[in-house]
Amino acid sequence: MATLDEALAIALDLHTAGRTEEAETLYGRILDAVPDEPNALHLYGLLCAQGGRLEQAAGLLGRAVAQRPGQPEFRANLAMLHQACGNPAAAAAEYRAALRLCPDSAALAFPLAGAARQAGQGGLALAAYRRTTLIQPDLAEPMAQAGILLRYAGRTDEAVSALHRAVRLRPDHGEAWHHLGVALQRTREPDAVTALAHAVALLPEDATVRLNLSRAHYDAERWSAAIAALRSALALDPANDGALELLAAAGRRAGGEEGAVRTLRRLLRLRPDTANGWHALSLSEPGALGSLRRALVLQPDHRSALSGLANRLRDRQKITASLRLHDRAVRVQPSSAEARWNRSLARLLAGDLTGGWEDYEARWGVADFPTRPRGLPQPLWSGEDIAGRTILLHEEQGRGDAIQFVRYAPLVAARGARVLLEVGADLVPLFRGLPGVERVFARGEPSPGFDWQCPLLSLPRAFGTRLESIPATVPYLTADPARTAAWRERLAGDGLKVGLVWAGNPQFAGDRERSPGLAALSPLLAVPGCRFFGLQLGPGHDELARRTMPPTFTDLAPAIRDFADTAAIMASLDLVMSSCTAPAHLAGALGVPLWVLLSHAPDWRWLLDRADSPWYPTARLFRQPRPGDWATPAEEAAAALAEQAAAYS
Repeated sequence: MATLDEALAIALDLHTAGRTEEAETLYGRILDAVPDEPNALHLYGLLCAQGGRLEQAAGLLGRAVAQRPGQPEFRANLAMLHQACGNPAAAAAEYRAALRLCPDSAALAFPLAGAARQAGQGGLALAAYRRTTLIQPDLAEPMAQAGILLRYAGRTDEAVSALHRAVRLRPDHGEAWHHLGVALQRTREPDAVTALAHAVALLPEDATVRLNLSRAHYDAERWSAAIAALRSALALDPANDGALELLAAAGRRAGGEEGAVRTLRRLLRLRPDTANGWHALSLSEPGALGSLRRALVLQPDHRSALSGLANRLRDRQKITASLRLHDRAVRVQPSSAEARWNRSLARLLAGDLTGGWEDYEARWGVADFPTRPRGLPQPLWSGEDIAGRTILLHEEQGRGDAIQFVRYAPLVAARGARVLLEVGADLVPLFRGLPGVERVFARGEPSPGFDWQCPLLSLPRAFGTRLESIPATVPYLTADPARTAAWRERLAGDGLKVGLVWAGNPQFAGDRERSPGLAALSPLLAVPGCRFFGLQLGPGHDELARRTMPPTFTDLAPAIRDFADTAAIMASLDLVMSSCTAPAHLAGALGVPLWVLLSHAPDWRWLLDRADSPWYPTARLFRQPRPGDWATPAEEAAAALAEQAAAYS
């Protein structure tokens, strides 16, 4: 009679010879005789796995491991079986146990990384990939996968280093070139295009690689190259949302929007059922609603189309309908910073400041938001007890935003905090002397230590500001007395003294709509009994060279060095008339009479359907009744100015 070892040897010979039924019979007899024989359990389990009986195999291999926990081969095979059964977490646990028994085995470390990655255990996966590369440094694949995980974790510099090593080890690794290009693109490195071009050559059928190459060209402002790469991506994936949207944007930037629109319309003729295509077309149709509505008919949960339609309804002052769509967009994608940011603007415009401030915090996650997060290690102050602590308040976005919200700095000091204020250099002289602010300094200068930090536009949320609790006491900024005295003497004379500003920063996305331009002010300049003083700086000042101005107009721009000069001039005037731009906020902060000409779709801070501002008690608002109509508010302002000039005289 054969011994146990002889029986196992015979069964294994049958197994390896493909005589699985005979082998299974013999394995069964061995286990009938010795139920816990580990080698028989292991081999029988492998035979069951080969036959697709995974559940039975898992049970047999599990029993084998229980009998021989120190046998790495048993654990590795059980790990592979767990992975085949769709249980990567259990697989990772077995691979880890096996690797502890054989710590120098790349053959265990590498599959452990894959199982951990499938199980969502990113830290373990990265550690296992790195361990594999330490054990066997000439392997490109674990190096590439480590780089990919580092990129996903936002550790871009480490990712670039690992991916560079991977492509040096294996120059034909298309996936590594792709992720290297994306990582380099994130840091705005010019080599991103080269890396992505390599990836395209190695992965010619991958539309995503071509899309990322087009984004790198787009970021480098190579519009033609971006469009070519996008068209090749769309040839592979005609309904690719990102490619369609970027094609429309690149077409606009290249000055060939008509060509981009033709491409989109051609795609839509081929695929009229693609919601992504209709949404992309809407980007080339500012103000139009039809393409967005078509996209939502096809895909009611299209987040970008929901937000886009909501924004356009907001601009048409259909605020209730806009908010309903914004709520839907947030429900569809609660993690979308853009959806919450868009909703914040509609909420604030509607006067829902409480909800608006909460959504407004999502701004830092918006891809094209004009200000990037500071990355300060100190915690964001959100209204906690701050007595005896030091806080840094710092500027963000535009100068007008800083002027509007610096009103909160003395309120923070009133809570017992030591307040430091960091702003643009041109604002430092203006903000010095704010009550309770210990130090005002320019961005880039060394700052003292601090315990808390808060961007200026997060302060209303920290104070729980509602419409009825806006801190609107003015003036909260004051002009330098010496400069003011000099300007009062210089501007002395008869007539109502009116300062004029007609344009904002053209880099602002909506400046064309919010800036009336000098020509629109013609009715004002014709009002008798007034002396007009140009306070316009920046590109808008160039309009003066193209117009003949009346003798009642004096251009003061050459004498203005900073906001403190502008403040001193404003303090010497009877009235400031401005578009929606920083000087309007400055006049309001100084408590100077202020008239603002507003577009039909105003910035959220001016609210809707009111002629006054809860932020600036001295302000009067003149609104467009319809988009593009500057004549109506200018004529209304001119009539009001004539009444004031007559009363002044």
